[in-house]
Formats: sequence, C-alpha cells, structure tokens
Amino acid sequence: MNIKTRKTVGQVIFLLLAFYLDGLTKWAFLNNINKGNFSILPQVMLMAIVLLSMRIDNRRQLLIYGIVFGIMYDSYYFGIIGLYTVLLPLIMIGIDHYKFLFIKANIGYEMSIYFLALTFLQTGIYVLERLLQQTNTDVLDFITYVLGPTLLWNMIAFFILYVPLANLSDWLVKYRRENK
Repeated sequence: MNIKTRKTVGQVIFLLLAFYLDGLTKWAFLNNINKGNFSILPQVMLMAIVLLSMRIDNRRQLLIYGIVFGIMYDSYYFGIIGLYTVLLPLIMIGIDHYKFLFIKANIGYEMSIYFLALTFLQTGIYVLERLLQQTNTDVLDFITYVLGPTLLWNMIAFFILYVPLANLSDWLVKYRRENK
C-alpha cells in the first residue's frame, strides 16, 4: 500500500472515530444534560470534517467524504436520509471554495469557519425539518433553546479539542516523506 492510500485510510478512520465520539457525546447529553428546555447537540464529527476540509485540496475526495458520512449520519441518527447527506457536502465544498482567502490556517480562522459551518448545519436541519413537518418549533425558540446552547458548547469543545485534532488532520493530509 502506498503512502497516499494509507493517508486516505487514516482519514476515513479519523472520521469514523469522530463519528463514534459524536455518538458518545450525543448519548451523554441526551441522557444526562438535555432534560430542561435547552437542547445541546454536540458536533464532533463536523469539527473533524471542517479540519480535514481546510487541509484536503481534492474537491472530489471532499464530496465523497461528505456524501458517505452524511448518509451514515442520517441513517444512524435520524432515519431520514437527506439532512446530513445534502448539508455536509455543501459545507465541505463551501469550505474548499473559500479557503484560498486564508493565508495560513490557524485557530481563529478555523474556529470562525467551524462556527459558520455549525450555524449553517443546524439552521439547515431546522429548515428541512420544518419543510418535512418533523418539528413545529418556531424560529425564536430554535435560536434560544437549540442554536445558542449548541454553538456555545461546540465552541468550548473546539478550544479543548483543537490542538490534537488539528495536528492529527495535518499529519493525515501531508504526503511528504522525511529523508533520513
């Protein structure tokens, strides 16, 4: 197996582990913390996808990752195929389209991109659920009780997980061999 194939397999395993960690945190929040009016939706997999999207230059690979992991996410968590299947590739292609504006990726840029991607994802899910008549929550309740707490928790988690996830995603994307 050549180094490019190993890196691609490593990226898929990285996203699968983020998918699993996302499920664990969702389970912990749904069972322990989300008992009042507020609803916090952890998005660790989206964090990993944003970090990889900032580093991968192949748009076709990003699109494949977005569709495959969107279908997995929809089939495992929602049961409605289409929410993440549509929104994740849009987010990844949007990040790829505008990442040339940034001179060097750092925590400030990546946090702002993650914030925008998370806002787009949660708002898109809300709009699609309203269109499919899966929810009857009004917009102000969605912003107050779902979007705000979700953004706050995920920004705190981003600060905590940024260094290890960014270093791992950097290592998984670079194809250079070191000379010894």
